[in-house]
Amino acid sequence: MKKRNLLIISVLILSAGGIFFFYKSGILFKPKSAEPVKTEAVSEPEVAEEQDAPTVEISPERQQLIGVKTTEASVKPLQKVIRTVGRVEYDERRLATVNTKFEGWIEKLYVDYTGRYVKKGEPLAEIYSPELISTQQEFLNVLKWKSGIRSQGSGDLNLSKDADALTEAARQRLRLWDITDNQIKKIEETGKPIRTLTIYSPSSGYIVQKTAILGMRVMPGEKLFDIADLSSVWIVSDIYEYELPLIKQGQRAAISLSY
Repeated sequence: MKKRNLLIISVLILSAGGIFFFYKSGILFKPKSAEPVKTEAVSEPEVAEEQDAPTVEISPERQQLIGVKTTEASVKPLQKVIRTVGRVEYDERRLATVNTKFEGWIEKLYVDYTGRYVKKGEPLAEIYSPELISTQQEFLNVLKWKSGIRSQGSGDLNLSKDADALTEAARQRLRLWDITDNQIKKIEETGKPIRTLTIYSPSSGYIVQKTAILGMRVMPGEKLFDIADLSSVWIVSDIYEYELPLIKQGQRAAISLSY
């Protein structure tokens, strides 16, 4: 039994020694040598091809829609076009207002609607005023007193001068109430006060505002009519502040209306 075990151990030792011998000698295991990697260098082209400039192509239909226009290049001065919105207004130098300087009532109205054209000196309304009649009566009394002094043949020069001064003062008072010289002359000739005073247009133009109504009471300074001469008008526009340096007095502007 012992001999058998010794035999087996001897065989194993011999086998291990043989394997170790062949491994060291390279007979059983032959290592592979690393093969060199082949690389090829790719050279860049010496001259790069020239690329064309990018272009944008628009069809004729789209050009018409977006408003593209072509024109020949030329040398011209630079111009800045300013576009804005304006409104038509009255020329303030051609406006006139009609009012009275006394209290009264409108008894007759010659201009009874807005927009009517009137000429300078055309009658607008007739106004009855008790205060105005009283002033006319005082003027007539001064005239009678003056004529009485002359008829008596008084030689007092001071009295005659006083009569002339009072007559002129009464006449001036009527003028200050917008009574014309023709109306004053009529009062002197007839010897009777005028019941109603006729108001005349101070200028030619259109009635743009009318507050006068037949039979209404009129107070001093109350506006009755607004008259505007539309032979020339103003176009008032709003300009941005940064565009103001480009605006000069005397420049021309092109105006287009919506109708």
